[in-house]
Amino acid sequence: MFDEEFGVVGSLSRNQFKYMYKLALIIAFFLAPFIMKSQTDYSPGFEAGSPQQMNELLFLKGKWEIALKWTNDVTQPKEKWIPAGNSKSEFLDFYKGTFIHEKSLGFPLAGEGHESFTHWSYNSIFSYDRFNKTYRYVAFDNIMGLADIYEGDFIEEKLILTNAKTTTYNNKGTDGCNQKNRLTLTPISEHHFEITWESIDESNLNMKDIHGSDWNFVIHMTYKREGK
Repeated sequence: MFDEEFGVVGSLSRNQFKYMYKLALIIAFFLAPFIMKSQTDYSPGFEAGSPQQMNELLFLKGKWEIALKWTNDVTQPKEKWIPAGNSKSEFLDFYKGTFIHEKSLGFPLAGEGHESFTHWSYNSIFSYDRFNKTYRYVAFDNIMGLADIYEGDFIEEKLILTNAKTTTYNNKGTDGCNQKNRLTLTPISEHHFEITWESIDESNLNMKDIHGSDWNFVIHMTYKREGK
């Protein structure tokens, strides 16, 4: 039967329909704030805030002294690796710790070490993607002139990041294919951490077991807090 007031066809009585209609209005009233919030997450003035995962990297803030070494034989003790220069770096946080920026002074003293590191200068940014649940690292330097993007997470005590799954790379491998890199940041203490860089030809990379692939050591960087 057609109800002239509500324009509804069905077996519900007029009173039953009024009751259900009012109930729907009440539910909509209480749900409205939640619906409005989801629709205004990116309105002017909204701030997502720093992901709590970035707290793991806040110890980086401050000024650091860097000693760089390299070797083509990682089985050797670090004491025998070849010095490739010293430098300084500062880590700054932006937007209440949402981003951490490393501002490097480069390696102007590297001429006495490995020649390829002479006048090497770089900057980088650490962040955390709360949607894809991964740390993201962007590195750019004066040699390759590229913005290289890395992703990864903490494995035990180490932050391990690679560009294996991103579309960026900063060199060609020995067989002419793309070369991928891996960065491992190892906290030692509040005033000391180390970074190891490794590379691998894309043709030798096992995408099903990225960290189990045969990575080649490139450089080792020891950071010690300035004045400590």
